[in-house]
Amino acid sequence: MSEKEKVVDDEGTPPPEADVGRQQTVFVRHQADCGAMSWGDRVKRRWRAALKEPSPEDHAGVNVTPDGQPQVQYRLESTEKQQSGGFFHRLTHCFSRPSGSGMVGINPNQKLAMYLHWMFRVNFIFLFAVMCVMFFALVIFFAALITAVGNIDRECVRIGSEEFDAADTAFADAFALSWTTFSTVGYGSTYPALGHQNTNPTNCFFINFVCSLESLVGVLYSGFCGAILFGKVLRIQSHAQVIFSDPLVIRYGSGLTQGAHDDEKDKEDDDEEADPKIPCPVLEFRIVNRLYNEVGGEIMDATLNCVANVDSNDLDPNRDHLSDSGHGPSANSTRSDSGSEAGSSMMGSDRTGANSLHRFLAFSGFSLHRNQQTVDEDPTSRLVTKHIFSKLHIEASDHPFFKRVWLARHTLDEDSPIVKPRIRRQTKRN
Repeated sequence: MSEKEKVVDDEGTPPPEADVGRQQTVFVRHQADCGAMSWGDRVKRRWRAALKEPSPEDHAGVNVTPDGQPQVQYRLESTEKQQSGGFFHRLTHCFSRPSGSGMVGINPNQKLAMYLHWMFRVNFIFLFAVMCVMFFALVIFFAALITAVGNIDRECVRIGSEEFDAADTAFADAFALSWTTFSTVGYGSTYPALGHQNTNPTNCFFINFVCSLESLVGVLYSGFCGAILFGKVLRIQSHAQVIFSDPLVIRYGSGLTQGAHDDEKDKEDDDEEADPKIPCPVLEFRIVNRLYNEVGGEIMDATLNCVANVDSNDLDPNRDHLSDSGHGPSANSTRSDSGSEAGSSMMGSDRTGANSLHRFLAFSGFSLHRNQQTVDEDPTSRLVTKHIFSKLHIEASDHPFFKRVWLARHTLDEDSPIVKPRIRRQTKRN
């Protein structure tokens, strides 16, 4: 760090040294402020946070002296305060925190995100029922507000040519006005009174305010429901309509060479001998397009990505090599046992530091392969072994025009993550 820090004494006065990049002051807390805040103080603090910048003060636990008195706590504050914005900037900064909790400890952003995720997972019938329930709940809520406002001034709500509650059907008329306002379909015989139709000096401000607010909520609700339905439809369309073959076929030996080159079968038979090398086995499976017999059912620019979930012991060739030589743990040993055996073997080893570090990483469960990610299936790491999700190399993993059948092939060679380390080393030597 290029910035120098300045040490202060118990009285808060800095030493007389110069060339200090940053100056700090010390304030002694009052003894009444050393304890935990009460519920009322926390509510006040949250309300005050809307009007000022958040304080970096750390509310740590209170240390107690041997005689039972709380120790003196200190707070370091910079003497150069950052210029803060106005009231509007502070207010928007307070309410724009995505992870902050509300005034009563509830995070509305998190609740809304959970509700959106739930709506994407639920089926269409149940989602439509929930939307209908919310629609009628909002309409009834605003109908109750319209009924209360209409009882204050009966001239502000017109039912045809009559006033509000003239036929003892106040809530029914308010419900009709509420759903027409909420859905923005247009007013019929029930509508808010205009300026020339009432003698109220406030010109029916309250009923106009309630109707305006309800129309805004209705527009937002309709857009929200439409976006959810549109997103669910797009999510269904994003899933490829394909079927994977149930069995996995492994071709080896003559199964790879038989019928592979029918056009070149008679070529060079008398010129050269057959290749003595045996090709590596190949793992195959098929993918069928379910919409192959429909117009427009083809998939353009299809991409196939395969991931293998294997044990970390099978991916690290050094671990298997050390186990064969008698220095490493067995496949069924726990992580703590492997760590102790690794420590004892490393203490008695005469190899260089690089080899010791390599062996330590191997015993610790680190994978040295690319495109691999270690995932701990159990928090204690004692019940199950580590599993690694490794990407499989697929021959011709891209298909420009997937119409009917796609044959996926993975070669089981020395680079395959699903091959045992011993077989991988033998394949590499051959």
